[in-house]
Amino acid sequence: MEKLKQYKYIILILLITLGFVFYWFEYRPTKIKETCSAEAHMGLRILAEANDNKRQEMINSYYYDCLMRFGLK
Repeated sequence: MEKLKQYKYIILILLITLGFVFYWFEYRPTKIKETCSAEAHMGLRILAEANDNKRQEMINSYYYDCLMRFGLK
């Protein structure tokens, strides 16, 4: 127990650092990808008159543009 008290600030800094790393590399990219996917499909609804091949290209274009805007690509 005495060792734990001695290193409590180091342990706290380590936990905060690990939490930030998890947020930055796991949680944040997942949320950005969900947002971009929703934006791409919303853009598709606006341009619903396009044929199927063109539609998929447009979805991919919206999606990758969104990822670039948020800094993932």
